[in-house]
Amino acid sequence: MKKTTVVDGKHMRLGFTTGTCVVAAAKAAIEALENRETIHLVEVKVPAGDVLAIDVYEQMRSDSTATYSVIKDSGDDPDITNGMEIFVTIKKTDTGDVRWEKGVGVGTFTEDGLMGKAGELAVNPVPRREIENLLRAHMDKGIAIKIDIPEGEALAKKTFNPRLGIVGGLSILGTSGLVVPMSKSAYVATIDLELKKLRRSGAGSVILTPGNYGEERAAALGLHVPVVKVSNYFGDALCLARDLGFREITLMGHVGKMAKVAIGIYQTHSAAADGRMEAIAYYMAKAGASVAEMDAVEEEKTADQAIKKAAALGYENIMEVMERGIEKRVPLYLKTEDIKIRAIIYTM
Repeated sequence: MKKTTVVDGKHMRLGFTTGTCVVAAAKAAIEALENRETIHLVEVKVPAGDVLAIDVYEQMRSDSTATYSVIKDSGDDPDITNGMEIFVTIKKTDTGDVRWEKGVGVGTFTEDGLMGKAGELAVNPVPRREIENLLRAHMDKGIAIKIDIPEGEALAKKTFNPRLGIVGGLSILGTSGLVVPMSKSAYVATIDLELKKLRRSGAGSVILTPGNYGEERAAALGLHVPVVKVSNYFGDALCLARDLGFREITLMGHVGKMAKVAIGIYQTHSAAADGRMEAIAYYMAKAGASVAEMDAVEEEKTADQAIKKAAALGYENIMEVMERGIEKRVPLYLKTEDIKIRAIIYTM
């Protein structure tokens, strides 16, 4: 894979996600079983629309079972999974359905929450959908998939998975299927270009959201307003929108990021700041919560779980209160009362 993007004046190579690795290995195993031959390269169309050619490696094959592996390539923005080998075993069955079998190094959810249900493999919704679509297209009388990541359990200890209620290994991730290296300056420049284009087209309102999920949520709500994906750069995007003359700005996002915005954290990357539980506790305190109630919320692992705990304690409208807090705080940050600010927070 040689596709590149430009970051701070440099050409940098894109990578692909763990979800794309699994799809590629599964596709290779299926083709090997159906064609009774060894596969060395597969093409995978990722959710972003790109078609990738990915090297695959046969580990074993019988009449009904095949195991293939893919080496994770994070491009020129390497993370701890770069170079990791992911093994996928496909087995033809007569169960009449698609079955997921537990392998080594892939985590499981311990509680219902952010991306799945307790006991399920930690495969996020987009790659799960892509994988299951592939399997169903080749199911015949039934099909089973097993993912093994030998390094997964050790690597997972260096991630946020334990705090997210995911145990035993890594998550299978990816919304676009690609790993795109991008510096802050490059991303903010992209936001600036999008906002300028919208203003030239006559738009006076805009929705700012971190990424794909927010964009999908806006469409589901029937909001006929242009959407700009801002990643973690709410502060920069707000200032750019103000300076370009937008008169109405909606901030929409998952509670994990929006909780931070609600207490004035406008760069929402976890490496920059975390205040999710503290934000929820703060708004509970304003509603009269006791120290014990706030402590109970702060003990939760994810923002989704914290919101559920708050609701169970009688603070069912805490997200609405946080939305009003954002709508009050952002004009102070922008130093203007001339822009209508709206906030929409959602959970998974």
